[in-house]
Amino acid sequence: MNMHLMKVLGVAGSAGALALLCLTTGGARADAAAPGVAGHAAPAASLEVPAGFEPDAASLVSSAWGVVLGGSGCASSRPCPARLAVTADGGARWSLMRAPAVWLAGASSDESRQVNQVLFASPADGWLYDQYGSRQMWVTGDGGASWREITLPGDIETMAASAHTVYAVVGGSLYRSPIGQNAWSPVSSGTKYGPVTGSTLAVSGNSVWLGTGSYLWTTADGTHWARYPLRSPGKAYGVPYGLSGIAAASPADVAFLWGAAQGMYHTVMRVQVSFNGGRTERQTLNAPPSAGDIYGLAVAPGQFGVLLVAVVTPGEDLIYRTANLGRTWTTFGTPGTQGGVQLNSLEFISPVVACYVAGDPEFGEPGELMWTTNAGLSWHKVRF
Repeated sequence: MNMHLMKVLGVAGSAGALALLCLTTGGARADAAAPGVAGHAAPAASLEVPAGFEPDAASLVSSAWGVVLGGSGCASSRPCPARLAVTADGGARWSLMRAPAVWLAGASSDESRQVNQVLFASPADGWLYDQYGSRQMWVTGDGGASWREITLPGDIETMAASAHTVYAVVGGSLYRSPIGQNAWSPVSSGTKYGPVTGSTLAVSGNSVWLGTGSYLWTTADGTHWARYPLRSPGKAYGVPYGLSGIAAASPADVAFLWGAAQGMYHTVMRVQVSFNGGRTERQTLNAPPSAGDIYGLAVAPGQFGVLLVAVVTPGEDLIYRTANLGRTWTTFGTPGTQGGVQLNSLEFISPVVACYVAGDPEFGEPGELMWTTNAGLSWHKVRF
């Protein structure tokens, strides 16, 4: 599978952050040039983001506060030190947060110190990791003032943070830790089905969903788990549909995105919705257009109706939007993304604020953070 595609499939965030993990710990050297945020304080305004900063991934805790992982002066021929830009006013102003001494995944020969994803559960608690490429992660509990290196038992596939717990899918198994404790353990269902396993993860409040192509694990409190059948739409022109994303507007309202690849940049999609937390689902009236490879799904929290699907095409990358649960769809292009530039970090932060990252600076593709304040009716590039 294309590594760019692997970085986003199975990651579905809704209300503002990503995630996770542990087993073996070690000290991670921090970048002394960029002191960080203490506790829940706003970033120091005097630490300017360097010229030419380009985003690679993003995680927003609220419509005001969030962090962008990226780099400055990156090129595909040389390693690019990871930098963290932080905002406390909805992207109007940015400054640097202290980052560990790691590289953006790509050109560095030290694969054990590469990252391409960021997750923050609060202005204090955050994680960096290399999705699908490493079992290492870096964690801060003090807003970047210090970072610890954590080792998990397998490559980290995806992460998400619920209201009190951070989750990670590691080698197909779900792990969790209370936020702020770094006490990781595999999640057991406590039923005849045993460990909770899957590949596609989503959260809303304390509710969690982990899906495969045939069943769905879910919990409303992080303790009591249930497993329900997840019914695929079948096949499209002989190709089976695969589960490509889960996103939740609330603990009850959940969307499932299915895709059947028909060749490069052409995917037949179907969207299913559930109004009872995933116990049952039904297909929406109409599907998104079939142009593009799937790179993300997001649902506006609190108003189950607005869904966004991100796709990469050989021309402009696209966002497909519906405001009526799939009755009709509108297409928005991302300027400057011709040639299959990757998309990342598609997420809603509030019912009207959402963002995504276009580009891959560690591979020589300039990065942009795209932002909307009207639930995806229009988008603009964020200036750093």
